[in-house]
Amino acid sequence: GDGEDRPNELNLLFQKIKENPSKTVTANRIKRSEGMIFKLMYEFHKILTYVFTGKLIKFGNYGCLPKESAVKLVQQASIWSSYSGTLTKVIDNRVSIPSFRGARYFGPSQMNLFNLLIHSFSIIAVFKFSVFLRSAIFLVFIYVWKYQIGFLPFILIMLFLCIFNTLILLISYREN
Repeated sequence: GDGEDRPNELNLLFQKIKENPSKTVTANRIKRSEGMIFKLMYEFHKILTYVFTGKLIKFGNYGCLPKESAVKLVQQASIWSSYSGTLTKVIDNRVSIPSFRGARYFGPSQMNLFNLLIHSFSIIAVFKFSVFLRSAIFLVFIYVWKYQIGFLPFILIMLFLCIFNTLILLISYREN
């Protein structure tokens, strides 16, 4: 593609899948080259994803799959909306290689803060039932402690969770 997933890492992917022929190999991005605000928002995205899904997702679309994994993935409606979210949900047997972001061959990246938000919600939406369950548990916990945390924080947290879950639900409709 665009150069951000470096072609010289293909040999690492091929070597890793030869060592682990039954496992899916992902390229975990270990160094990013975007600006400080984007990096901060990306870290927030990873934390939010972990809190609401229980999964730490540190890879994108670059990887190598055995046939069995590919067959499982194509049967999932969410695959076109979020490859990394779907892969994390469906494939447990994974290994990874380190990946550095390469220089784009042409033009600026299309991943701005708005697109990062949509990307983040698309990943989280794959786990919508887990998100709804964790949100409900969190709401019960917050409700029990509402007098200790204060009325305004209680309302703001409830409002955030309602808006967040509504957005996750709306984005999950993309699977259809």
